[in-house]
Amino acid sequence: MKHIILSLILLSSVSVFSQTGQYVKDIKTGCMIWSDEYSPKDSLIWSGSCKNGYAFGNGVLQWYQDHKLAVIYTGQMNQGKLNGKGKYEIIGYATFEGNFTNGALNGKGAAYYSNGGQTIGNFVDGNFLNLDDKYLAILRKQYLDINDSTEIYINDNGSDQLFYYALIPKQTIKAVLVLFPSTGETVENVISCNKNLMQQAYNNNILPVVVSVNYNKTLESDQKAMQLFDAVFEDLIRKYKAPKDKFILGGLSLGGMNALQYTEMSRNKKYITFIKPLAVIGLDPPIDMADLYNGAKKSIIKYEKEGLNLPESKKIALNEDHFIIDNFTKLYGGSPEEFPDKYTEASQFSRNREDGGNAKYLIDVPVRLYCDPDIVWQLKNKSRDYYDLNAANLSAMTNFLMQSGNTKAEFIPAIGKGFRVDGKRHPHSWSIVEPIDCIKWILNLAK
Repeated sequence: MKHIILSLILLSSVSVFSQTGQYVKDIKTGCMIWSDEYSPKDSLIWSGSCKNGYAFGNGVLQWYQDHKLAVIYTGQMNQGKLNGKGKYEIIGYATFEGNFTNGALNGKGAAYYSNGGQTIGNFVDGNFLNLDDKYLAILRKQYLDINDSTEIYINDNGSDQLFYYALIPKQTIKAVLVLFPSTGETVENVISCNKNLMQQAYNNNILPVVVSVNYNKTLESDQKAMQLFDAVFEDLIRKYKAPKDKFILGGLSLGGMNALQYTEMSRNKKYITFIKPLAVIGLDPPIDMADLYNGAKKSIIKYEKEGLNLPESKKIALNEDHFIIDNFTKLYGGSPEEFPDKYTEASQFSRNREDGGNAKYLIDVPVRLYCDPDIVWQLKNKSRDYYDLNAANLSAMTNFLMQSGNTKAEFIPAIGKGFRVDGKRHPHSWSIVEPIDCIKWILNLAK
């Protein structure tokens, strides 16, 4: 099964401290406590004192969901919200420690996950955002005058604001590296996963940018995502004098699909794009939508034969498969057999097409396709074989480009390099890109 969705629990240090919610009364004292996602089946108990009717000072907060203890917070409260030093434990998932401001972990802190992973460093509004202090101080978050009316960016506490983060070099910008998140991944996680890549780019006068898009459809059918991409590119050129002909796009999974597809569309006369990227980077993206659909269909049968006692990693994979089938059916009307042209149009490469499908538009473009084809890990954790990996189509696409005359198409098998931001081994990760090598490649292209 080709990867398109990433488990947020395994991928990132997700924000669990929402800024939307309501005040709820403690069931014993009536003291008011802020709750992010309260339901009538929930109940809260606060052991500390109240001030003006709200939880205040040191104490222990217990949050029960359907009569089961779900969360324990030990620490300081103010006006019914987590404020000050504390420890927030989500039973069976993770424990967050540090200083809380208005209900969210901020500043230096740590998250310890039940799967053995951990993230220790800087948090901003509950999100792990871990650049070195010198770079964190100059990181800019630029909001755009575009509302997220179609939810192309999710896991942002219900916000409708779209934005990008950037590290602006002090000297003349040599190139722009734009990174796109994978499905459901926060922008902050991309930055933390690529800490060294971001910082090395800045040190070499390359402008690194991360865009708030993680749940869009394929670009030929998603005008809102295309509008966002072009708005970001235009903003970077106008505000920071970024060179329009020196943009390199890259992304993991869905983000890699977006990077490849935008670059292909920029060379396709059917579309008008604001820039023509100089080069493109794909980190383990699925690129053939027909293969993705058919692989998901086979995997569902395989996993369901194993019965109800699937390990967590396989349950996640099964959910991915069902999502793909359901989502593609809605997007394209049915299966690849029923609507082959729609699947080809949405794919970055079509292995069953002699002309490579949309890959033919990359024949004159420098392309880097990364993956970590650790088959032993896949067999053990996902029951996947070589035929199920993105590596098969990524290598086929590279071969097609090379045979078509592209002397700057590269397939990079970063075996054993995949690790998530929490330190856990996973081939489908940002870490498969070696930062110094990637920056050297960009600098050579930008000469």
